[in-house]
Amino acid sequence: MRHVSLVRSSGFRLAMTFCALFLIASIIAGTTAYSVIREELVKRHQRVLGEQFDFLVSAYGGGDIENLRLTIEGHSRVSRNKDSVFLLQDFAGKKLAGNITTVPGRTLEGQAAASALGIEADYTYFVKQGEIGEYYLTIATSAEDISELEEIMLLGAAWAAVVLLAISLAGGMFLARSMDRRIARIQDGLERVSDGDFSTRIATSTRGDDIDTLTDMMNSAISRLGASVEGMRQISNDISHDLKSPLARLRITVEQAAENHARGISVAPELEEATAETDRIIATFDALLRIAQIETGARKARFASTNIIDVVTGITDFYQTSFEDAGMGLNVNLPAMIPPIVGDKELLTQLIANLLENALRHCPSGARIVCAIALQDDAVVLMVSDNGSGIPLYERDKVLRRLYRLEKSRTTPGSGLGLSLVKAISDLHGASLSLEDNEPGLRVVVRFPLAAGGGAATGLR
Repeated sequence: MRHVSLVRSSGFRLAMTFCALFLIASIIAGTTAYSVIREELVKRHQRVLGEQFDFLVSAYGGGDIENLRLTIEGHSRVSRNKDSVFLLQDFAGKKLAGNITTVPGRTLEGQAAASALGIEADYTYFVKQGEIGEYYLTIATSAEDISELEEIMLLGAAWAAVVLLAISLAGGMFLARSMDRRIARIQDGLERVSDGDFSTRIATSTRGDDIDTLTDMMNSAISRLGASVEGMRQISNDISHDLKSPLARLRITVEQAAENHARGISVAPELEEATAETDRIIATFDALLRIAQIETGARKARFASTNIIDVVTGITDFYQTSFEDAGMGLNVNLPAMIPPIVGDKELLTQLIANLLENALRHCPSGARIVCAIALQDDAVVLMVSDNGSGIPLYERDKVLRRLYRLEKSRTTPGSGLGLSLVKAISDLHGASLSLEDNEPGLRVVVRFPLAAGGGAATGLR
């Protein structure tokens, strides 16, 4: 059994891929959320600055500089850690009031570094400047909350990434090992199949996921492959038995003809016998090729809506005389109307003909054969039954194989392909084929599935 390394495991790679995608999505979502929050904080600072500036302008009134100065001093005293800073200057740059000593330039509108205001801090300030009468006022508010937000966001993102990566690694390893165990079972099963053990079936889990679906498909393929190999083996054995005697007889006939020709005796009888034997051999190969063609499904291209009653009526009318000549009775039991089925009319005719030929060949004189059709449980049911000797229960599956014959001596006419062709045609049409006991005799039942929309069920009479 071949093992795949962890990093090359599809489960691990899938987990890592989703981890990377989740991290990217988280980064995009987090960046978007941070941008929105920061924008709102910036707008709030700017709004507060504007309101404070307007308030101080109103304190100046009609030129009361002393009231303005006292108001600024009062604001400066209640501002701790310089969260808010104020500076009132005259146009010469002289400080009149405020809580900073450094006189900033007059181009700090917006956001400026703390050092521009003479403050030692690693964050920035939102600044608003403007003239009030003959004076110049600078106010600013700390952007420390935004800096703290940045730190919190970065720290939270870092820890989230670490936790996510750890969970993803653990989950990836678990998923990889779980998938590796399941894939290992599939590998073991396929290796046994490659060694020729077609009875192998790969175990499935109770999850019902895509791997179980794939495993079921593999088991089905193994089953069909095993059946095909067994069928080929059986065909090879049966061909060797069925064609060895005809070819031996053909050779004897040809040698006899050669001897008679050398003696000046007419060889016409031998040539006729050789021709008949050759025709039987060719007919056997033609039947095998026809079954192979049907099993490939190529004939499905010719499927069309078909009235099965018309098919049965036509073929039973044709065989009626043959049954009468053989001293048998053929009864046809058909309903007045039945939904059409989708199929190949020629192949359906061949199916019914083979069933009637089978009854005609193997039933004794005086036998009664019934060909009937009915609608039953959303299926069109075709039944051909007789009261002959029937087929033993343990032989019913075997007679559906190619070239299998109940008569082991193979002295009676026939190639053992009639029911095999019936099964191939049934399978092509998606129909179920069953051989049942007619007590006495044999009942062959073929159930054709109906397309959408069927009629009410009627019984077989």
